[in-house]
Amino acid sequence: MKIITKSDTSRRRIAAVGMYDGVHTGHKFLIDYLRLEADSRKLTPAVITFSRHPLSVVRPLETPGLLTSLEDRLLRLGNAGVEDIVILTFNDRLRYKSAREFLNMLHKSFGIDTLVLGFNNRFGHDRPKTLEEYRAIGKEVGVEVIPAPEYRGAAAPVSSSVIRHHLLTGNPEKAAEALGYPYGLRGIVTSGQKLGRTIGFPTANLNVGDKSILIPKPGVYAAYVITPDGKRRQAMVNIGFRPTVSETEGQGEISIEAHIFDYTGYLYDEEVTVELISFLRPEKRFSSTEKLREQLERDTQSAKKALS
Repeated sequence: MKIITKSDTSRRRIAAVGMYDGVHTGHKFLIDYLRLEADSRKLTPAVITFSRHPLSVVRPLETPGLLTSLEDRLLRLGNAGVEDIVILTFNDRLRYKSAREFLNMLHKSFGIDTLVLGFNNRFGHDRPKTLEEYRAIGKEVGVEVIPAPEYRGAAAPVSSSVIRHHLLTGNPEKAAEALGYPYGLRGIVTSGQKLGRTIGFPTANLNVGDKSILIPKPGVYAAYVITPDGKRRQAMVNIGFRPTVSETEGQGEISIEAHIFDYTGYLYDEEVTVELISFLRPEKRFSSTEKLREQLERDTQSAKKALS
């Protein structure tokens, strides 16, 4: 996989443009089609993506939480079969390019000879509305524009926005179906208040360093934790504000705490990934730590059942 951040015409390419957040089943379907067309045309399959979400420039207050970091996005695109990835910085200069200017830049600066226009995909500040318009513009600048077929898989219609909705409403199962894999949060284990340890439920407190990443609906989840040894271990995870031990409910910085079943390893300062499998219940305040402990016992059984 070749990462391209500046002009590169060393190969002739066929490409599709998009954010590719999450690299979900719809994206993979598009990439499979891209590769088929690349083979038939003797071109290199490539994608054009952005280092940050376009809404962070266009309408910053509406910028969504991201499903994948740039690093994870690139890795998943490579695993999906993309050979070249062109990363553009979305800024005002790029934002105000017309479709013609954008296509011309792709052709002259990155060797794009064919562009696959994804289903419902539009680009350029003038946002042409039809495939015929894009084809006519492409012909003027030397880029053939072809349509991608519509994805009609089990999770269709699928989009990054739909997946975010599933996660924010406590439905990781539907999110996983659309993504093609469980939604995960990656971060460093840090020291917490250690209350869980005192009631028999020690937790790994996850610090997700990338603040652009989407944090799902607060509550308790059945989950897997991938520990530094590469093993995928059953766990239950609480996402929220720890109302039983915090003076203020629903305020402050959100926490992510994972209790890994039957695990005694040392994880402080180590990187782990939490995969959310099933939403068990909303976060709630308990009148005592004993009541909390009793609920955690019930949560353990629910989580193990969901993971079995």
